[in-house]
Amino acid sequence: MTSVQDVLAVLESAGFERLSKPLTVVGTEFDFEAAARGTNTSHDLVLIATDQVPRRRLKRLVAGLARSLDLAASRRPVSLVLLGGVAGSDRIELERYARILPIESSSPDTAEIEEAVAVLLPLKLPNADLVHGSDPVNEVMAVLGPLKTTSDHIALVKAAADGTDAVRETLRRYANDGAGWTDEVEGDDE
Repeated sequence: MTSVQDVLAVLESAGFERLSKPLTVVGTEFDFEAAARGTNTSHDLVLIATDQVPRRRLKRLVAGLARSLDLAASRRPVSLVLLGGVAGSDRIELERYARILPIESSSPDTAEIEEAVAVLLPLKLPNADLVHGSDPVNEVMAVLGPLKTTSDHIALVKAAADGTDAVRETLRRYANDGAGWTDEVEGDDE
C-alpha cells in the first residue's frame, strides 16, 4: 500500500468518501494524487499530494481548484495533505487556498497520518467512567462506612446531588433541629 493509499484508508475509516481521479469541478479536471470528501459531520474536501509533484504545479492546481469551487459556490473547506513536508515559502502560498496538513515523512505510519489529519477526524473521547471514577455519592458513602452513616449523613449526601443551595438548606435545618429552633416566626403579641 502506498502512502497516498494509507492516508485515504485513515480518512475512509473516519467516514470520508474517496473521489475518483481526476477530480472534476465545474467541468474542469484536477489531477491530484488523491482526493476525498467528508460525509456526515465533515464537509471538507481533502486533497492528497506527495513531494513527487513539483511545487509550482501543485500551487497552480490548488489555486485553480479554489477558483472552480468559488464558481460552483461551494462551501466545502479544502485541506491539502502533503506527504514529504513543505517548504515555508510554498506553504504560505498554498495556505491562501487550503488548510495545509504536512506529513514530513514520505512513507509515514498510521500514527503519523492520524496526527497530521487529526483536525479532520472525529474526537475520541475517553470513557466517562474511566475519567471521573465511580459515582461521587457512592464514594462519600463508602468513606463514611456503614457504621458512621446516619440519616443526617444520607440527607446531606442526597442534597449534594441538587447543588449547594440544597446542601445549605439541609445544614440549616440540621443546625436548627440541634438547637431546638423551628422555622416558625413568632409574631408580636401586643
